[in-house]
Amino acid sequence: MTMATVSPERKAALLLALTMLCYASNHVIGRAVHVQLPPLGLSFWRWLCGAAILLPFIAPNLRQLLPLYLQHWRILALLGALIVGSTTLILVGLNFTSATNTSLINASQPTITALLCWIFLRERLAVRQWCGIGLAFAGIAVILTRGDVGALRHFAFNGGDLLVLLAMLGFATYGINIRKIPAEFHVTESLFAIIVLGALLLLPFYIAESLTYMTMPVTARAGMIVVALALLVSVIGMSLWTRGNQLIGPNRAAVYVNLIPLFGMLLAVAFLGEQVRPHHFLGGAMVCAGMLLALRR
Repeated sequence: MTMATVSPERKAALLLALTMLCYASNHVIGRAVHVQLPPLGLSFWRWLCGAAILLPFIAPNLRQLLPLYLQHWRILALLGALIVGSTTLILVGLNFTSATNTSLINASQPTITALLCWIFLRERLAVRQWCGIGLAFAGIAVILTRGDVGALRHFAFNGGDLLVLLAMLGFATYGINIRKIPAEFHVTESLFAIIVLGALLLLPFYIAESLTYMTMPVTARAGMIVVALALLVSVIGMSLWTRGNQLIGPNRAAVYVNLIPLFGMLLAVAFLGEQVRPHHFLGGAMVCAGMLLALRR
């Protein structure tokens, strides 16, 4: 069986699962370096590096693409502002809030996306799908609270939490606007323009950060982190996310976001030596069951 013969549902499942693995690695890396690297600087150079990686693939057709870019610059700039701005808000938020709060708020994206689709696209979810989203969210809560539901009583919002919540709204808005990308563009062609325009919009804020807070260090370690995030998130993750949304729509694609905390846990076990506990298995099973319920037609 080739990819050409695979159904859109199965193809999207593979692409979106890989997307969430890339995004989970972004959270792990971002949390690990938030003290050493400034968030706006890390975000700006990550996206700029991502554009540089994509450039050789579109350079042969760049002259033909320029008129299309100029014609559709508004939607491309909007998508750039949403995706670059949202990822930057998460990096900033991680300086002020815990990893647990960030992951819990991250799980709100499917619900936010469903609400936006209902308001703006007139798409409705069945009761079964809402139950699936709720079950997946409960599974994430089990994982993050280590099976102690009473720990949720100590959950409190702060400024960092609000930034992450705003980022989730940005991701959801990006998802429902992906369908506005003109059909003339290949995924890499539209993604290149989205990244460049988003990075340009971030540039004034990055300069202000450099002048008032911290400059981006010019070290081999910082360069490796920038390249890793550019490849995993800015290029591979964004390409897969865009294509997955095009295949099954933002409502169904957003359900896969519930895999981020699950993959984050697995990465922590693999690379940080953390141990797997019973609540990990229970929560993981709930996440998978909830996703299957929400995605079932």
